Amino acid sequence: MGFRSAWAAAGYEATRLRTRRSTFGVFGLAMFGSALATLPAARAAVNSGNPQAHVAWVVAGGSAGMILPGTVAVLAAAWLGAGLVTEDYRHGVGLTTYTRLPRRGAGLVGKLFVALIVGIWLASATRLAAYLTALGGFALTRGSVAASHISLGAVLTLPTPAESCFAAFGGMAGVLCAPVLRLRLLAVPAAWLLAALTAALLPGSHSPYTLDIVRGMTELGLPVEQTAIALPETLVCTLLLAALYALRRRRID
Repeated sequence: MGFRSAWAAAGYEATRLRTRRSTFGVFGLAMFGSALATLPAARAAVNSGNPQAHVAWVVAGGSAGMILPGTVAVLAAAWLGAGLVTEDYRHGVGLTTYTRLPRRGAGLVGKLFVALIVGIWLASATRLAAYLTALGGFALTRGSVAASHISLGAVLTLPTPAESCFAAFGGMAGVLCAPVLRLRLLAVPAAWLLAALTAALLPGSHSPYTLDIVRGMTELGLPVEQTAIALPETLVCTLLLAALYALRRRRID
């Protein structure tokens, strides 16, 4: 598996995504979903009496942002990433793919790279949608005393490093889950759960599931710190090997 083969595979997969209307539809739905989560968060911030202190929280998606940064972006990236694999086995697309790119390992690397870039783009798109929605939501409440002096810094239009990383990770996890689970509808939630587990195990995580995971480790007699470090890496490496094996063994009709 050479660099040129992986690069050619990435270019091929990027062209496939760029020329499909469904890709733009997923981006549109992701931005709409991010905006939809922002409106109630803006209302809650205004009702809190000190909305300026909650501006960053609102743009991050409110409660959804506290569970997993860029949740909508992760799901959308996982959907597109899983589609790079599952669509190879529908409508004869795989015959074209593996005729042009016979090295399936290089093809998988190309898919992972494209999913990473798409995830970063989705994180940027959903964050921009949330920012614009927050601007509109606060503008509608300018009449109230609490919302009369709200200002949103331009820096909030940019996704946080966590949002970008998790969206990219979600897209790549979707690529890895799809060969193993075969169905996109199964691969997407599996990829999201893997991203959520990783987020919950990070230092300083705000995930509500962190305490439950730590309690489970303690009951099993596992060292918490060592397990928290090794568990995500072990799962990803195992999933990568399983995906490579599944791709090499699966026949294309």
